[in-house]
Amino acid sequence: MLEFKTFNKACDDSKYIRFCVFCDEQGVKKNHEIDNLDDNIQVFHIVAYENSKPVATCRFYQEDGDMWHAGRIAVLKEHRKKGYGRAVLEQAEKEMKMHGAKSVFISAQTQAQKFYEALGYKAYGDIYPEEDIPHIAMKKFL
Repeated sequence: MLEFKTFNKACDDSKYIRFCVFCDEQGVKKNHEIDNLDDNIQVFHIVAYENSKPVATCRFYQEDGDMWHAGRIAVLKEHRKKGYGRAVLEQAEKEMKMHGAKSVFISAQTQAQKFYEALGYKAYGDIYPEEDIPHIAMKKFL
């Protein structure tokens, strides 16, 4: 069973998961992975724990009015295919809703597009690069 904890700045557990997934696996430079949003107290970081060990993370914040942004969604490689990505994003959506969110924007890696579509997100616009990885804008109404 997963336990979720939410933080007002990027904690070590969140950074660890992101570094493993985005930097070690996908080649993103560490100084590009951490940005000015990570220490902003109006940005939330949720971490999912299994047996007290961090396994998944998501960062979310208010983008504009009742539209929120979810990103930096990552699951450690050895914990994939267990539904943890879905669980951490659904928990983040619940928390965004409690803050008044009516919709959520995600800049999704195209290789994960079907995952997000299965959760109700709709792609729009053209594919664009972020850190040399193809991405697509996606949105979901809560």
